[in-house]
Amino acid sequence: MNTLIRFRQAPISVKEIKLNFFAPVEKVTNKNRYKFETKIYEDENFEVYIKGVRLTQIHRDILDIILFYGDTTIEQQIEENVPVRTFTLYKVLKMLGHKNPTKHIGWLKNKIDDLTNATITIKEKNVGDELSFHIIRVAKYSKKLESYVLVIDDLYLAFFEKELSINYKTLLPNILKLKYAVTKMAIRYLLTHSSGINININKLLKKIGVVGGTRNFDIQRKKLLEELQVVGKDFNISLKKMSNDNRKKSDYTIIYERHKEVKVYFPKQNEKEV
Repeated sequence: MNTLIRFRQAPISVKEIKLNFFAPVEKVTNKNRYKFETKIYEDENFEVYIKGVRLTQIHRDILDIILFYGDTTIEQQIEENVPVRTFTLYKVLKMLGHKNPTKHIGWLKNKIDDLTNATITIKEKNVGDELSFHIIRVAKYSKKLESYVLVIDDLYLAFFEKELSINYKTLLPNILKLKYAVTKMAIRYLLTHSSGINININKLLKKIGVVGGTRNFDIQRKKLLEELQVVGKDFNISLKKMSNDNRKKSDYTIIYERHKEVKVYFPKQNEKEV
């Protein structure tokens, strides 16, 4: 399977989810919105930075809709070996749950501009390598096609080509209905684990980039617990209280068992899916 075909089937790299390209929030405060460069992730192996607007779960929702539901006809007609999607703003807004999509056209255009302008930089600490890219090369309206056209950036595709990728299209409608951004991010993170995972709730929150003081951490944990108790079964996710002491708010293990509708694809050299 070549990279372009794999991108049609599973257009989201596992690494971009695990390195928190998209924050576990719906919006950022104005004072933090246009920082020149912000570190968004760090562990023993990687540092990740973003220039431009900090991307959120709303941006992730929009990009998922376009990549999974956008039309690929143009992509298959041109000689250029890059992913291309055509789509209407109306359909994206309808899938996002806007009851009156025409009122939010300008808002959606701004979000797509955010996605187009953001620059991601990944620094590998151990080897000293550095890679920078936009996710989207261009996204603009075509009068001829009467649709928006989105073209994926070449350098992003080069990054994608070497990484595991995921298809959770069947579950996306349920993700879009979730109330809290922290739940969306947590579920996307859990779905990347092709063999399932058991993880303490505090550890999960740290993995997905929940930051701030104790109060914010407690608020996000409460939101996640509240929503997973209602919708977890839809994603093969369950909660296990590890003690009978209700004062221990972090004493929960989140259990994700592999969902049959989620497929993880290996890079070309491995040629398999799980």
